[in-house]
Amino acid sequence: METRILHYFLTIARLGTISGAARELHVAQPTLSRQLQQLEDELGTPLFYRERRQMVLTKAGIVYRNHVEQILTELEQANQIVAKINNEDLVGQIRIGAIESRIIKFIVSIIMQFHHQYPHVQFDIYDADGEDIKERLDQGILELGIVSSPISTTKYHSQKLPLVDRWGIAVSQNSDLARQTSITANELNNTPLIVPHRSLIQDELKTWLQTGNDQLKIVAETNLLSNACYLAAEGLGSVVCIEGAPRPADAKLKFIPIFPEHKQENFLIWRKNIKLSEPTQRLISMIQTQVNAKNE
Repeated sequence: METRILHYFLTIARLGTISGAARELHVAQPTLSRQLQQLEDELGTPLFYRERRQMVLTKAGIVYRNHVEQILTELEQANQIVAKINNEDLVGQIRIGAIESRIIKFIVSIIMQFHHQYPHVQFDIYDADGEDIKERLDQGILELGIVSSPISTTKYHSQKLPLVDRWGIAVSQNSDLARQTSITANELNNTPLIVPHRSLIQDELKTWLQTGNDQLKIVAETNLLSNACYLAAEGLGSVVCIEGAPRPADAKLKFIPIFPEHKQENFLIWRKNIKLSEPTQRLISMIQTQVNAKNE
């Protein structure tokens, strides 16, 4: 099977229509439809079903997409290595998932050191919440994840990172809360909240406040902090977030820590029983060296 056909399949899955995929790929729509039909015939199962003029992946299609993404990523890595096989420099790609946190500043400084030492290694950095990162680690799409606690030590190797984040809320400067230097659990119970989509964080929030989910005034859930901040700037509610996560400057929000303090630790994680690429192994070693130096 040609990799071209696999790229066709992934593009249709991403865009949701054959017409849109045909325009992006610069392929005639009938040709693309025929190629998809041939792929499904070869596999012996439908990969899509139509729903209101949209191409929606079947269960088999979802599984196939995940495996195809991993195969094409590994193939690209192999191509890079072979292209520079006679070069003694380290080559390849490191695929990292990262949460929104100030811990990224620590990781970025190490990435820059690594880049100067191994200039032919490329970085593919995927920004997401912790649950999405772990899912992509499990699928083999990512090799490394930078996530916050809690983590499963049965599934992942982990390296604790040196910076700890504290939780609070980001509020509009026009809010009455903006005058406060901290906010208590009782005050949060009476505050409209914009919360992360991550279920583990919502569970922790309910534990902090010692309340049920039906008692919280949750007005919105988001997985991107920037969007949540713009909602808060318009007065919809206060954003539950960590202090170090980057917030858009033009949203003009003030961070107020929760009292008593609630903190989260950050970790570098990677799957157990999975062979990592040589560049990834060297980056892990470099990070561990830097962490040990900070702890001395």
